[in-house]
Amino acid sequence: MQAARGNSVWFKRRANVCLVMVGLLALGGGVTLALRHGSPSAPAERQSAAALFEHTFSDADGKPQALAQWRGRWILVNFWATWCAPCVEEMPDLQRVHSEFGGRDLAVVGLAIDNPGAVKRFRDSLKLELPLLIAGAAGTDLARKLGNTSGALPYTVLIDRSGFIARSKLGQLRDPELRAWLSTHLDASADAISGRVGK
Repeated sequence: MQAARGNSVWFKRRANVCLVMVGLLALGGGVTLALRHGSPSAPAERQSAAALFEHTFSDADGKPQALAQWRGRWILVNFWATWCAPCVEEMPDLQRVHSEFGGRDLAVVGLAIDNPGAVKRFRDSLKLELPLLIAGAAGTDLARKLGNTSGALPYTVLIDRSGFIARSKLGQLRDPELRAWLSTHLDASADAISGRVGK
């Protein structure tokens, strides 16, 4: 009888462990799915990005770069890491946007939550030219100040010339959506400027 009771307890514990494992796997799958497909990229409330311009981070070659150098321009900031698969997948799109839109008063900057050696190897292997700065753990805190409450990656923020967040997205930002952001905001901005100049 005691052996039967002992077996019963053992089976209950094993069943509970299995349920916990299934729950953790489901949670992990949900987090992965959310990060893969991202949060909706609805326009952010008018939130200041002033915290961004207070920072100076070194680039992959160790040269300090003040983020204030891009104040007054449109700036697309991508928080990423070499160990983050969606981050790695979106990097070629960011490079193309850097090449194509750079002459339209847009800076594309990657802030890596990573180490300099890994970022430099990644940059060199893909022949990337956009600025990749090493933000480390401070980058996670900065991303939170810019609306990424979860601290997950990738996280992308489009900041207007006045230093306010125009758009943001948690999760992979695919090329068509990214280009729609830029067409909407950069074209509207150019129209507003030409309208002021024409008056």
